[in-house]
Amino acid sequence: MADQHRILVVDDSATQLIQIRMLLETSGYEVSVANDGVQALAKVKERLPDLVVTDLQMPNMDGLELVREITMQQLPVPVILTTAAGSELIAAQALHAGAASYVPKSALATILLPTVRRTLELQKAAQTNQLLASCLDRTEMSWALTNDQSLVPDLIGRVESILNELADYDPGQHMQIAMALDEAIVNAMIHGNLEIDSELRRMEDGQPYLDMIDARMNESPYGDRRVYFRLVADREGVMFTIRDEGPGFCLDDVPDPTDPSNLDKEGGRGLLLINTFMDEVKHNEKGNEITMIKRCVSDLQESPVAEESSV
Repeated sequence: MADQHRILVVDDSATQLIQIRMLLETSGYEVSVANDGVQALAKVKERLPDLVVTDLQMPNMDGLELVREITMQQLPVPVILTTAAGSELIAAQALHAGAASYVPKSALATILLPTVRRTLELQKAAQTNQLLASCLDRTEMSWALTNDQSLVPDLIGRVESILNELADYDPGQHMQIAMALDEAIVNAMIHGNLEIDSELRRMEDGQPYLDMIDARMNESPYGDRRVYFRLVADREGVMFTIRDEGPGFCLDDVPDPTDPSNLDKEGGRGLLLINTFMDEVKHNEKGNEITMIKRCVSDLQESPVAEESSV
């Protein structure tokens, strides 16, 4: 059960509100609702929720405008979008404007709860470390991770503490960095090392997907593989490199991660978020390593991060 996290659900459809509310309340969350962005913004200001789940297409103030207002007013609450076919452009704009993630309405039953849980975990990790500060100018660190997903929020919390000491990112950027890292690391563990197809999520409420993860965690060679995570950070930005020991994949087989029309597709969802939230994304030829750069200034020419990324 969740520790009574408070979630605000925003949708002008009574049917959609009931569906999402039932999903969340069944899992132990405290849920309040709003019918449009105007009501939602007023409720956020009155009593800050832990998370907002919002539709995009609404009267008075739509989801994109709500995200922009939350970001502009620096309200420290992550926003998850629920996206329908035909809303791809506005969803992409909302992600760029500061939304933390999105869930296609066609996959609410299987993806919403894992996305909510993960977002709340990462939000807690970021908040725990926001008061850290030092005179650090540059740092480089690396980890060799097992395929245990429970390690990821703690690792991201450690990364957030480093970035708080070094770089001038706003709360929304911190959340987006955390979401991109989570997608990349979990992808390396589950799809890279354990070689599990994301399409299994759509079968039988995702149970075959979870069963195969459990099985391969204890099966050689899958469970013996490691994910190698490295960061290089200075006051101009940060570079992350994540490499798994799996066979790799062909990017040509994944929906274009920069095309908003692929928002509703299971494969490539993580890559779309990563490409939206990061300034540069590169893959090695084998397809088992990703390098991501997030700048906090407009020019990294003199930065050690920029120098390393060009090697």
